[in-house]
Amino acid sequence: RDLPEYWMHLCAPANATLGDLDDFLRDIWLECCGHLSAFTIEGTIYSISPMREYEERGMKIRLGDILGPGMKFYHGYDFGTTTDLTLRVVSELEGEAKSKSMQLLAKNDPPPIACESCGKIATLVCTECIWAGGGWLCDECAREHECGEEMFLPVVNSPRVGMCGYAG
Repeated sequence: RDLPEYWMHLCAPANATLGDLDDFLRDIWLECCGHLSAFTIEGTIYSISPMREYEERGMKIRLGDILGPGMKFYHGYDFGTTTDLTLRVVSELEGEAKSKSMQLLAKNDPPPIACESCGKIATLVCTECIWAGGGWLCDECAREHECGEEMFLPVVNSPRVGMCGYAG
């Protein structure tokens, strides 16, 4: 799914690792069930559990050693219901990092998603119907939805909305 309405700007120290960035993305947008994840940078895969036979590498590499201004790279979380993120290094700041912690600088406002039945703002998504491009429901219309409430997840401000067990 390509969901450009979800975005964030963050500041990451050069001495932070890909693993630190993975943790940050999981905490803010992705974590639901402890799935595997990986970065793809210039054709090389960096994984939490690297598979040497596929020439994957680990995530202990420092950001400053592998990324630079203008670079685009990718992150995938959960290789069953994958959430793919496109990441870009906007710029580099001079100075000494005081810690390895990352900072969220800005994030999108929740996109208004309309209930497919009445047009009000959706508060729930049906995890079955989302695969056909629908399933967005307000509380009122959800009561009448044929799939039943056990299929609902809350609508949250994340590109992982409606996937697996992600509830924000």
